Amino acid sequence: MAPATTAFARQGLPERLTTRLTEDADYVTMARKKKLSPSGSKDQNGSYHNAHLSLHEDELSIAGLEIGDEVFVRVYDDSITVQKAD
Repeated sequence: MAPATTAFARQGLPERLTTRLTEDADYVTMARKKKLSPSGSKDQNGSYHNAHLSLHEDELSIAGLEIGDEVFVRVYDDSITVQKAD
């Protein structure tokens, strides 16, 4: 397995200490711990019912996505998957 920095260098991406990047012969994966931030207005009890997740362009590029692309969001019992719509 090649060093983790080769995938960053190959794609022209900056090194990030908080990123775990693994490279295999066929694919590159990136994992970062994120927080779901509250979004929208609060209800009459002061609770939020929406959340958003910010993805950096280097995370999008690993997935072959760009800002503005349409995506499918699939929600499962214990995970959420974001996939390019086309």
